Amino acid sequence: MRRTAILALALAWTGAGAALAQNAPAQLWPTRDVAVTYTARGGREAPRTVQAAWLAAERRLRVEPPEAPGWVLVDLPRGQAMMVMDSMRTAMQLPDEQKLPLTGGLPPGTTMTPAGSATVAGHRCDIWRVSNPDGQGTVCLTPDGVLLRAQGKHEGKQGMLEATAVSYTRQDPARFRLPPEYRSVTLPPGLLKNLPPGLAQSIPGLSR
Repeated sequence: MRRTAILALALAWTGAGAALAQNAPAQLWPTRDVAVTYTARGGREAPRTVQAAWLAAERRLRVEPPEAPGWVLVDLPRGQAMMVMDSMRTAMQLPDEQKLPLTGGLPPGTTMTPAGSATVAGHRCDIWRVSNPDGQGTVCLTPDGVLLRAQGKHEGKQGMLEATAVSYTRQDPARFRLPPEYRSVTLPPGLLKNLPPGLAQSIPGLSR
């Protein structure tokens, strides 16, 4: 995966505003703790369930992709992402080209234009058309920055990510931190092939 675009979920990060149009959404990342269950679809692949949670105080995202060897921790302030394998007490640092989107901010040339509103999983969200040199699509964001739906096309591949349940519950910080005894290693390319295609293809600029 490339680390270029998205909205996988999370919140305020420096420098992004300069890359956006003046009518861009006020919040690209959640402003409070939230847990979201998504359905991800890619091409003709069967839908898959993805669990995600956001810790607002530390600006950290936890994603639990099905069939992956562990869970993914994204640390926005540090611009880091890693695959955490609890059974091995190991945290595999993702190389720059493998990072989940938005850890490096929106890519140059990204534009977002309003395209109406919708209700997804019982919550209202604003629809935005997203375009950049790598692809195009739409995202639906709540006023407080929670991604409820994303769909798009990249290099001829299409995908969609849609929330089925949203819970604004306080998150346990321990779930977003690594125990000190865990060792850290660099993740070799290709290990995240089991990420749901919908998760990768629904966001402009993300490729595998």
